[in-house]
Amino acid sequence: MQREPVILVTGSNGFVGTHIVEALLKRTWGELLSPGARPRTASLRFSNFEEQAPGGDCPLMVVGVDLAATASRSNAARFAGSTRYRFLPLEACEAALADGSLSPAAIVHNGACSSTVETDPSVFASLNVGWSQKLWQVAASRSIPFLYASSAAVYGDGSRGFSDSLEDCANYEALNLYGKSKLDFDLWALEQVRTGNPVPPAWFGLRYFNVYGPFETHKEGQASMVMHGYRQVTREGRMRLFESNDAKYAAGEQRRDFIFVDDITRYTLELLSRSLNGSLPEDGRGLFVNLGTGMARTWNELASHIFAAVGLTPRIEYIPIPPSLARQYQNFTQATHGGLQRAGLSPAFTDLAQGVRTYVQRYLVRGL
Repeated sequence: MQREPVILVTGSNGFVGTHIVEALLKRTWGELLSPGARPRTASLRFSNFEEQAPGGDCPLMVVGVDLAATASRSNAARFAGSTRYRFLPLEACEAALADGSLSPAAIVHNGACSSTVETDPSVFASLNVGWSQKLWQVAASRSIPFLYASSAAVYGDGSRGFSDSLEDCANYEALNLYGKSKLDFDLWALEQVRTGNPVPPAWFGLRYFNVYGPFETHKEGQASMVMHGYRQVTREGRMRLFESNDAKYAAGEQRRDFIFVDDITRYTLELLSRSLNGSLPEDGRGLFVNLGTGMARTWNELASHIFAAVGLTPRIEYIPIPPSLARQYQNFTQATHGGLQRAGLSPAFTDLAQGVRTYVQRYLVRGL
């Protein structure tokens, strides 16, 4: 039987999930409940605690959940040395939740199929919608917070804006099956609220914009352009960007909202902390929250920062967008921050040049 408070993190062997697990393992339970506080145990990283954490604080356990096939990823071995971390394959997690042997204090749900080129609707129906519904119902029935990864892909071509207001959710039309699955679950969650079905005491649909940062190599073609650009620059001395498929944008001048993964992690833990300690505003306990910087930047700007991080003069080649991708390509994204502000948080994000430099010089040069 578990003794310490447990946070359940799905997608734990994935990109964002591994960062959330890492951040949680650097904290005690008391530190997690103190929003904005720098964890005293951060220097311990994944070290084991004794029966009691420093100062008599309660240890914090993390249960990571992912598909069994992800066990071969390098991310899967990152926390193996900690007695405060336990990994469960998806099927085993379902069984443990059902029989009561796993009783989390909160669920952070990042597990999903994130491929924007996947064409099998059943994959999204099962993982992105069905599994999310099951976890929502677990959180609602046990009255625990539920934070899950939505996506800026719900906004489609951006012509209807990027408002994360609950009232605007039904206005959007995604451009691919991935975005549609995220929007479908967002709408389902709203339906539970509106029809009076059980809902978690605090819930947040976190709409990620273009996330970049370490531990994404397993995403291969779906990894950020920072990773791909770095590889092209260091191997070929040049970087390839798509030509424009819209007369409003010159080649490489399409604009995206790029966010460093550390900012995703920081806001996730801040919302989790406030959900657990009861400090959320009355009207801030069930929201969609855009996690983007609020500043759209061009691909050319991003490329210039990658070249600068490795000390080379920019050399960019523009290539046609594949027809299959052109139909679902977002030429512009830019977050608004209504959700963050309604939750009582102030938007503050890593500068793009700084984030790219950190990622390239501290991680990509080491293969992370």
